[in-house]
Amino acid sequence: MKLLYTCANNASDPHLWSGTVSNCRQALQAAEVQLEIFDQIPFECPLPLRLLHQAHKRLGRKIHFLQIEPAVLRRAAARIVQRFDQGDCAGVFCPGTGVPVHAYLPRRVPVISYLDATKRSWIGNYFGLGTLCARSRRQVDEVDRASLANNTLTIFSSDWARAEAERDYGIAAGRMAVVPFGANLSEAPTRAEVESWIEARAHTSLRMLFLGKEWERKGGPEALKLVRALRVRGLAASLDIVGCQPVLNSWERMFTRVHGFVDHSAAAGRQIFRSLLSEAHFLVFLSQAEAYGIALCEAAAFGVPAYANNVGGIPTVVRNGETGWLSPVPFSPDEAADTLAAVWHSPARYRRIALAARTDYETRLNWTAAGRSLKLNIAQALTERDAR
Repeated sequence: MKLLYTCANNASDPHLWSGTVSNCRQALQAAEVQLEIFDQIPFECPLPLRLLHQAHKRLGRKIHFLQIEPAVLRRAAARIVQRFDQGDCAGVFCPGTGVPVHAYLPRRVPVISYLDATKRSWIGNYFGLGTLCARSRRQVDEVDRASLANNTLTIFSSDWARAEAERDYGIAAGRMAVVPFGANLSEAPTRAEVESWIEARAHTSLRMLFLGKEWERKGGPEALKLVRALRVRGLAASLDIVGCQPVLNSWERMFTRVHGFVDHSAAAGRQIFRSLLSEAHFLVFLSQAEAYGIALCEAAAFGVPAYANNVGGIPTVVRNGETGWLSPVPFSPDEAADTLAAVWHSPARYRRIALAARTDYETRLNWTAAGRSLKLNIAQALTERDAR
């Protein structure tokens, strides 16, 4: 099987979509899917649209979303069709980057997209559809309907995203699939290493870990409340903060360590990331909105259970009470502290859950497993399309 792997950006960029696009490409190739790369498709925008966009930026109170303008996407689609017709690919594969370049491909071209959410769900949950101007709100639905109707198969990373597409657009379950993203790690630890780390994690202090570039949306303030609640219960809890530089008061700085952005695709950052995860007891992931949560997969690779909000695609990654915990919303720091303190005081229970998280990484939450599942789903969809 040979596919045209296409996206608006650099398909080899380790930072694009937190490394998901490049890791997905490598996973398909490792699963023996031949890929012809067609990336960095030019963003061609007619002058009238550029002027309209600038007018909204300067005068409008609502956002004009230029990336979903049909005129822009149709030009991208025309380039993809031209490239597809020149080769011998069985279909087009498009990972869900910001610009849905696949949306207006004609139905004669077999298209498989791999997304963490529809545009409607993504914008609605992260920013609110009301932040868009009326024109962009209409186009969100137009682009979603066009792509979902034209796709041979739409693969989502979570059950939540698939359910949203079915609810909002009436897409038949048979035209969708769910394949969880893998952990974006250039070097994953071995199981033997993880087992030794779990055993060695000191029981004199409780180390919590926050991973995220967006302090507020990822639940940073709530993570601080949880650490405070644990300390009130007599536990010497601390919080390592990775990915951002929040403003903390003097008391909060006493039990936190701020590391800023850590690029674990580079050797130096990889060592810091490895050290932090090997020593952490729990990942605190209290996002207000989350389509998936790659950090949850990365923590699982290191045998670090997560305490996460039960929102969006997170329940596909975290199995409540088995590999971590799902918090009801709104979040209760006292309830969370009681849960984690009880586990902390039961080393055997902690070890069981930490190892279960690692096992889940080994079986589901890695890119090798994702690549194999993608290949099977794509092959079946193309076979059924040919039969029709």
